[in-house]
Amino acid sequence: MRFKTVLVHADLSRHAPARIELAAAICAEHGAHLVGAAMTGIPRAVFPNGCDPIPGTLLASYVDPLVQTARRALDVFEDIARRRGVSHEPRLISDQAPEALALLARFADLVVLSQDDPDESLGYLPSASRMPDYVVINAGRPVLVVPRAGAVPECPRRVLLCWNGSREESVTMAAAVPLLQRATHVSVALFTRAFPNESVNAADLDDALAFLGRHAVRAGRAMRDPGHDTGRAILDLATEQGCDLVVMGCFGHSRFQELVLGGASRTVLQEAALPVLMAR
Repeated sequence: MRFKTVLVHADLSRHAPARIELAAAICAEHGAHLVGAAMTGIPRAVFPNGCDPIPGTLLASYVDPLVQTARRALDVFEDIARRRGVSHEPRLISDQAPEALALLARFADLVVLSQDDPDESLGYLPSASRMPDYVVINAGRPVLVVPRAGAVPECPRRVLLCWNGSREESVTMAAAVPLLQRATHVSVALFTRAFPNESVNAADLDDALAFLGRHAVRAGRAMRDPGHDTGRAILDLATEQGCDLVVMGCFGHSRFQELVLGGASRTVLQEAALPVLMAR
């Protein structure tokens, strides 16, 4: 299995080159088309048909710098994509980044964006502080969240796949198959406070391993007591096994403009020092 279309967020953040490089590397390995999307930050709700102000007006003096910033971000994207030799397409969109990425994700197999960075605030992206949460919950596609710190691998090869038998984990496991097939190490981890030999969870884990095996993914198993912090237990196990990717379902829901994530999902999204693939 291969990804055919990868969507990556392009902006002038100091983290943008690393995320674009990873997205381009995945495209090169899969023969996929790379779409780089840069947003002006002007809400679609205010200008549903886009914003093209008359030159010289007050509105133009506000909008033009935002457009130029987005175009500079796309220049960076195109430089990386050309150097990598991948099929690519720049998209300049008049909208806020989280909303635009969630909409564009409908036409992609994978979305790549960066973990939130509390030390970096981009004024032209007022919704950036909730970017990963919003996109994962609303995209309907797997989202690869690139860490703000630490080395980012060319393409992940050592994968920790979290499993609890839920719908979210099932959707994420299936979405991750193109990456899992190219991994050299896959560990399917069940985090539970009890380890009976004939438990329903253990039987589900057997079925998950069989599913992966039929997709030519050889995977081992791990069972851990998560203690009082499942998110931290996931990250600790990933470190222990030398993994360069965590795959897990995202638990949460949107309520108007508020996002409510489960504790493990939020911990991993905020604290992971390695890429995380999430879906729901």
